[in-house]
Amino acid sequence: MPSPLRQMLVRQVRAIFNDQSRGERPVMRSDDALFAPGSPIWRVHGDVTSMMAGGVAALLMQMLHPSALSGIWEHSRFRDDMLGRLRRTARFIAVTTYASRDEAEAAIAQVDAIHERVAGQRPDGVSYSARDPRLLGWVHVTEATCFLAA
Repeated sequence: MPSPLRQMLVRQVRAIFNDQSRGERPVMRSDDALFAPGSPIWRVHGDVTSMMAGGVAALLMQMLHPSALSGIWEHSRFRDDMLGRLRRTARFIAVTTYASRDEAEAAIAQVDAIHERVAGQRPDGVSYSARDPRLLGWVHVTEATCFLAA
């Protein structure tokens, strides 16, 4: 039986990471997920405390890449909706980790379509694109490194 404190914390986390005004509910775990139940990614992504600390660290590390910083600065609404931006990222991670394969692939396609429009030129004149495999690699490696370290 979960303690009252744990139940309260679970309710608060669910309220933060699920946009109830849009009808979002916690992501249901599927046996047909991209990753097998009980896999290391399920264990790492299931630890909310580590994901929060690791996520903040990953965002800070990602901004060290001038193209990632330019892309976020010029194309993201994070300044107007920090909680929404965090919520969407956390939901993407949850869906691609735990939801059914079809739901995960739809989420990936949606983000890929958004990234199609994220391109420009950094202040130093170098062009960038959110679909650049090396830039995507930087983003994913920083996330994995920081999630595991946390």
